[in-house]
Amino acid sequence: MALAAARPALCAGPSQLRRAGQPAAQAARPLLPLRRARAPLRVQASKANPYAHMNVDDAIKEQTRKTARTVFDFERWEAHRCSGRYFRHILGVFNSRIIFGLLRPLMLVILTATAVVMWESLRQAGVLPPVVPSVQLAWSKELFGLTSFALSLLLVFHTNAGYERWDGARKIWGLMLNRSRDIARQGLTYIPRDQPHLRAMLCRWVPAFSRTLMCHLRQDSDFGAHLKGVLYPHEIEAVLSSTHRPNYVLQVISEIVKSARLPLAARVKMDQNITTFHDDLGGCERILKTPIPLSYTRHTGRFLMIWLLLLPFTLVGGCGVTTIPLCATIGFLLMGIDEIGVAIEEPFSILPLEAIANSALVNIRELEAAHQADPEPDFSAAEDHHTRTALDLVSATATAGTAQRAAAAAATAASAAAVAAAAAAAAAAGAPRSWPSSPAFAN
Repeated sequence: MALAAARPALCAGPSQLRRAGQPAAQAARPLLPLRRARAPLRVQASKANPYAHMNVDDAIKEQTRKTARTVFDFERWEAHRCSGRYFRHILGVFNSRIIFGLLRPLMLVILTATAVVMWESLRQAGVLPPVVPSVQLAWSKELFGLTSFALSLLLVFHTNAGYERWDGARKIWGLMLNRSRDIARQGLTYIPRDQPHLRAMLCRWVPAFSRTLMCHLRQDSDFGAHLKGVLYPHEIEAVLSSTHRPNYVLQVISEIVKSARLPLAARVKMDQNITTFHDDLGGCERILKTPIPLSYTRHTGRFLMIWLLLLPFTLVGGCGVTTIPLCATIGFLLMGIDEIGVAIEEPFSILPLEAIANSALVNIRELEAAHQADPEPDFSAAEDHHTRTALDLVSATATAGTAQRAAAAAATAASAAAVAAAAAAAAAAGAPRSWPSSPAFAN
């Protein structure tokens, strides 16, 4: 009976529940509209696949950016300098990331060129009525001659600006790798042996900074997975619970330096390295959050697309059907330059940051292992040896000085005895006194 009485209440609305004597706070919430109800599902799907909201060509382009994180060695440099690179690059043009990133705009250029060629071919063949005008622009050659120089300047400037950002990001990470090695070396050298826990903490948290910063600069990075094996589980939880994770790691490193009994000069040097880490963090965030002025990028894209869409109207009169492949080739080359500039404008998703972070971890662990295998040198035996040697020298010097003084006293006594004997002999003979020459009375 109770279950049967409760069944209507499961489907009752708020007003029916209030009439049944239940408070309004316990009333079931109305169903969300389908559009709002699917929002959490879209968020969850975006976490599982961050490229789900993109088009096919953009998704492929974003996924292939990970394959550009190449660390060069001697073999790769030899292949890079090989004279056969031209054939390799030509044969691999259809596997290029630039092609996949330019599918839609390039297809628009090709379709426009195809429509222009078909229009002119049908008009010249008499299929179209004579009143249909020609789409060939006689004055467009002068127009393209005037604007091509400005377009080339825009493309070159955009590419150079993107390369400066890419090169600046790589220099920041190279400096961070050097400072990581240096602060670990300083800590292992100057932190006393009776504070081994601080040494171990420093060797954990310094490489954790580079990994945390890498995840901070990338959208699809898992902090916990990259910190596993570097920090302890409770330390990883502390990092994940913080708002600004790289800044939290630097604060932990600062506390380690503060807690160690360090000489003042070593403390200052280590604090300078931490300041450099903060500068690197700020430089990376500046590059990530501040693109090339958007108006410049938009104007370059508009200029380029209008220029390419008008190109078939210029070439169709002299090139005919070959206008289509010519426009496709020119569009690929020019849009490829602009695409390269945009691709390297945000450098952190294509730079090999994992390799740099792994280098910091491996180098610091090697330093730590070397310091653990090499015990603190004992200078007590050497100090005793030097002390005994110094005492022997002092004793020998004192003995030599005593002997010299005794010899001098004996010589003086002998001279005095000789003088006294001479005086006595002279007195006995009644002769005048004559003083013999003696070394004791010599000038």
